[in-house]
Amino acid sequence: MRWLARFIAWATLLSVPSFLLMHPYQDVLARVAMALLDVLRVPVQLELRLQEPFNLGVYAAMCLSSLRSSKRERVRALLIGIPALALFGLATVVVVIGGCRLVTAHQASPEDATARWILSAIETIPWVSAPALWLWLLGRRELPETLVRRSGG
Repeated sequence: MRWLARFIAWATLLSVPSFLLMHPYQDVLARVAMALLDVLRVPVQLELRLQEPFNLGVYAAMCLSSLRSSKRERVRALLIGIPALALFGLATVVVVIGGCRLVTAHQASPEDATARWILSAIETIPWVSAPALWLWLLGRRELPETLVRRSGG
């Protein structure tokens, strides 16, 4: 319960810089993704409206809320995790949009099922990857011993 209270406090605090950085972060993400797709000869025009970088704030809040890990382990998880999640978000946009564009070979309208799938995948993957990375880097120490033992960890 202490972890949850700390997490809510950190997530609330980090939501402010996440909100302030949202548009510049998404613009940079879109420009880099378009440049990479252009190199791959899959030119697209992107205007991203994702919840980036809130997933980075949630991940940071999870690390900062950790109670059983040492300060060194938490800082290490932040230094590894934040850039990894940012790169993973970029890779997600490039792979999903580039792959679907190559497969469909047309510009999909927002009502198209493919376009809805692309948007859902791009929006879901960052929210799943943040807790997954936290579990991988800090979960063994942070989760209750009985839960780790039951899951085979």
